[in-house]
Amino acid sequence: MLMEKIKSTLTEIPETMLTTLWAKAVETDRPDPLLRDEKAKEIIGQIDYDFSKFNNVKFSQLGCCIRAKLIDNEARQFLARHPDAVVIQLGAGLDARYERLGRPEVTHWFDLDLPEAIDLRRRFLTETDRNTCLSESMFETDWLDKVSSYGRLVLIILEGVLMYFPEEKVQALFRNICDKLPSATVLFDMLSFMFVGREKKHDMLRKMGKGAEFKWSLLNTKDMETWNSRLHVRKEYFMSDYDEGRFPFFFHLPLYIPYFYRRLNQRIVRIEIE
Repeated sequence: MLMEKIKSTLTEIPETMLTTLWAKAVETDRPDPLLRDEKAKEIIGQIDYDFSKFNNVKFSQLGCCIRAKLIDNEARQFLARHPDAVVIQLGAGLDARYERLGRPEVTHWFDLDLPEAIDLRRRFLTETDRNTCLSESMFETDWLDKVSSYGRLVLIILEGVLMYFPEEKVQALFRNICDKLPSATVLFDMLSFMFVGREKKHDMLRKMGKGAEFKWSLLNTKDMETWNSRLHVRKEYFMSDYDEGRFPFFFHLPLYIPYFYRRLNQRIVRIEIE
């Protein structure tokens, strides 16, 4: 008996969680995947959504997986040093990072997103005593009080999230973190600077409905340190350096010019709040 698929009613920014889910599921089927995500494959087969419209999306599919792999690697390194940390993933969507990292025995792992996203997440990803969901906006502060109550080091992860909000909202988020937490490590991706306001040129986003717009990036990541004296940019990855030969030569050609290397590259950033 065939199981009835779950209809997705996600729109605008929440709908973008389905693109990253698809990207990881497709990657898992490759003979030489950058990362494996069996949970993504399982979930994608249970959602009633037209994923076929992404069939010819090559660059963003690969980009999503490079991004996820780099963040996964940074998270593993952090947890190897701080196995009793508290981890919270903001804008978690349907991402199964907790499972991909082998269900680490952290003090607690939270996955936070808006109510409509968490309602869908709970259909596919089972909560445990160590891994639970929070149904709220990341711009609220209740989650900060919750993670700080453990008295442990905190790892905050944002993947495919900040690009959809204006700079004043991004600054407000980091201001709240600085105000509420004595220390924290934040892992996030930063959109290619030249794509701000150009979502219609994006090979994946242009195939979706209206509502998700690219609103934020910085040319120089270090500018974030001017927002608060406690913010310190410790690591920055330029994603074209980590494609393992998958991007074609013509994609790399303009990146040999420093002007385009910084403006066209998406970045993974590690910030420490001290």
